[in-house]
Amino acid sequence: MAPPLRPDEVRADQRMGAWMADYGPALRRYFRRSVGAGEAEDLVQEVFLAMQVRGAHETVDNASGYLFRIAANLLAKRRQREPWHWDRHAQLDGVFEPREEISPERALIAKQAAAGVLEALKALPPRTAEAFLLHRFEEMTYAAIASHMGVSVKAVEALIARAIKRVGAVLEARP
Repeated sequence: MAPPLRPDEVRADQRMGAWMADYGPALRRYFRRSVGAGEAEDLVQEVFLAMQVRGAHETVDNASGYLFRIAANLLAKRRQREPWHWDRHAQLDGVFEPREEISPERALIAKQAAAGVLEALKALPPRTAEAFLLHRFEEMTYAAIASHMGVSVKAVEALIARAIKRVGAVLEARP
């Protein structure tokens, strides 16, 4: 039979249970944007395991910020292990589908604009495109992108500014 828990262990377990109940659903939603539902559940468990390993018994002033920083770091580490492929990261096929009935003229204009954006993105140099897509579609911070790409935050700023300028120029040039 296991010895009874000390009072500080009971408080740590209660606090961890409360955090899991409070932040678990939000973490699942956060991860589902980047990975599938099954993998999201595994990542949520990894967040709470990391929290426990790092010392859940210690007082954390901003539990939400701390948990989501662990979550962002897990995603960044996961992305570092994966090579970059356009096929997996630039799946924009269903993004521009209309959600309500619109006129055929507006539909054509929207499809042309979407095609222009997609062509502009494909024409970007690979590192510029990677930085832009990580920021705009993966919602990574400049610091996380810099860490992921092995460059400085200033370099990421320059890459994203260059991408915005080029995509904007393509869109402005379209009739």
